[in-house]
Amino acid sequence: MMGKHEDGGLQEQLNKASEIVNMVLEIGMSGARARHAEEQLYDVLQTLRGNLNADFITILLREDKNLAAIMGFGEGWETAEGFIEPIGQGFAGKIAETKEHLYVHDARVDPIVISPYIKSAGIRSMLGVPLLYGGEPVGVLQLGWKGTHPFSEMELKILNVAAERCASAIVISRMCEINDDLNAQACMYLDIIEHDLKNLNKVMHEDLDSVLSIPDLDRDVKDTIEGVKRDLRESETIVDNVRVLYHTLNEDLPIETMDLDSLIQDAIKEVEWPETKNVGIHYAPEMGRVVNGTILLKDVFYTLVNNAIMCSRGDAVIDISVGKVHVDRQPFYIVSVIDDSQAIPDDVKEELFDFHFGVSQAHGKALPLFLVKLIVDRMGGSIMVENRVPGDYRRGSVFRVVLPAIEAAVIPEVEPVYR
Repeated sequence: MMGKHEDGGLQEQLNKASEIVNMVLEIGMSGARARHAEEQLYDVLQTLRGNLNADFITILLREDKNLAAIMGFGEGWETAEGFIEPIGQGFAGKIAETKEHLYVHDARVDPIVISPYIKSAGIRSMLGVPLLYGGEPVGVLQLGWKGTHPFSEMELKILNVAAERCASAIVISRMCEINDDLNAQACMYLDIIEHDLKNLNKVMHEDLDSVLSIPDLDRDVKDTIEGVKRDLRESETIVDNVRVLYHTLNEDLPIETMDLDSLIQDAIKEVEWPETKNVGIHYAPEMGRVVNGTILLKDVFYTLVNNAIMCSRGDAVIDISVGKVHVDRQPFYIVSVIDDSQAIPDDVKEELFDFHFGVSQAHGKALPLFLVKLIVDRMGGSIMVENRVPGDYRRGSVFRVVLPAIEAAVIPEVEPVYR
């Protein structure tokens, strides 16, 4: 049996372990709901200062070969904010250089402490750790006490946990800033290209129309000019597709409640097909089929119907149907675009939605299929292609678009669409 002394020592160890765990958990959870890095750092520092009873706490960020104080609490912080300390010099500078923690028993007399605001604040004991990311310092976290405060391994462990949390928040924030800058540049370049290309195309269209107005122009010349005009329109479509891709990849798609049947009907109305083909499109809308979507969904349905016509081997009959299923109690609509003449071999189906088919693979206003999939994915849905007749790809294809459904009847009933 344990004696009272041993039992008391064990209980003390358990209490210390419990204290460490609670502090680590509290620091780990601090800032969890903060949306910005500054808010996360603020919460972590406040939690850390309260748990370790520090009189002073600050974060210094690395800027090239220096450290700059950017956030802190305690006496003298107002004068400390913005203080620059070279890496390799001073308390924080040595921590950043060695990538190791540092403890000072009395900052008033220790020569390694060069910061005037620390001395003027009456800080005596100090403990600091590097903020590391990928093995490299991005800053320093340091705290101090006005009274004599002995070094503690427990406090060092807690401080290291806080340092990891702060370093991650800082690096993620910097990455987001870089990403925002790159996105802004990409959008600017896209605007310039689009503006210049459309102006150039406008001039070329006018010149070509002037040539077409020449009396008794040879038929072959007219056909060639019309082909060039179609190519010019295609070039504008490529730029439009790149813009759609840009907004989709950046999740910059406005999501709103939309009537699924209206999207499909609007897509059908915009579809054009060659006069040499007989095409029938059959679709029966129903009231109240609602999704959270984007106007780009109309382009998705337009593309699928357009492809069924343009890629058919002759005349085409297209049936569009909407079904409803539940997966794990979540309702989904399945929009099926069924044609009787678009032959897609099975080996092609496996790569149909891959990026290597290219931004320029589509024709007219149609989107490339990899972009169709990307848009549907962003809506929380999926898309697939199957044979209309199992085992025989030559007898037509079925494209199925699955979208999360909103169970609300808000749209008046409409008439079936036949074209």
